Amino acid sequence: MSVISDLPILILGYNRFEKFNRCIRTVQKQGIKKVYVSIDGPKNDYDLSVQKKIIDFCSNDNLGMNIKIKSLKKNYGCRNGPIKGISWFFKENKFGVVLEDDVLVSKKCMELFSSLLEENFSNKNFMSISSFNEFTNNKIESLYSASVFRSWGWASWADRWQMHLELSRKIRNLSIWQIYNLLPKEFRLIETAEIIKSSQLNLLDAWDYEFNFSHIVNNKKSLTIGGINNYVYGFDNSATHTVNIENIGINFELFCEREIDTSKILNIERGKDIATLAKCGFPKIINKNILHLIKDILKSKFYSLIFYLRIIKKIMYKNF
Repeated sequence: MSVISDLPILILGYNRFEKFNRCIRTVQKQGIKKVYVSIDGPKNDYDLSVQKKIIDFCSNDNLGMNIKIKSLKKNYGCRNGPIKGISWFFKENKFGVVLEDDVLVSKKCMELFSSLLEENFSNKNFMSISSFNEFTNNKIESLYSASVFRSWGWASWADRWQMHLELSRKIRNLSIWQIYNLLPKEFRLIETAEIIKSSQLNLLDAWDYEFNFSHIVNNKKSLTIGGINNYVYGFDNSATHTVNIENIGINFELFCEREIDTSKILNIERGKDIATLAKCGFPKIINKNILHLIKDILKSKFYSLIFYLRIIKKIMYKNF
């Protein structure tokens, strides 16, 4: 593979033409030629018009890239839409980089993605590669092994994504308590199982919790690049989940083209790993006793009841 010109990139889009335009033009300037675009289906006429604009823009030859487009006819939402796009991407490529339409990563990060994907193709210890670790900010950064991946600019391999899909299918009909017991003891929280079950039932419209769950249950790591090597510019009213950057505690103004020391891979410090887990919805539990276990059992029953009531409400709402 040349530096990054043959590196496959997937951009997940929807109805934000200006943000998509900024993302794909940045990728173009970095010298990337192999681009895939997945667009979730429209909810209304406005979405349809913006998506037509994105598709027409990508179909133009003036970008000088090989762009393949998957345009979904139905709106699948923030969970199933990305899953369908990412699965299509990894059927076409043995590895690659995934960006949402409001995410940029540095050129040096792209180059590093390219080499790390090749070098770790057979290294099953890593399930993904993450573009940032906000707990460090050095001129020359390191590589870290972290417990979970970060979804704002990441890369992976087709077989690792397939491993995730297989686990998702396997646990689809499990109860909250059964999902809870799949977690290693140091990660075992009923709230974590509740998040996973919420995602499976489409009560929580997000896909990335489940991929992180796959990292933990399969005992895999995310190869994480130190420092802020990405820039996210979608924190506004067009965002689905996070409209205010102040709520996330990450300073993307530190984004720059930094050098990375690839000579060794460090274990991220325990406190920083716990903080990363917490930000991704997976706080780490220490020294759980019998009282905690009883509380978790009672909570699992309560959450299960709430789920059933929410599903019944959702079905009744659709019938009206």
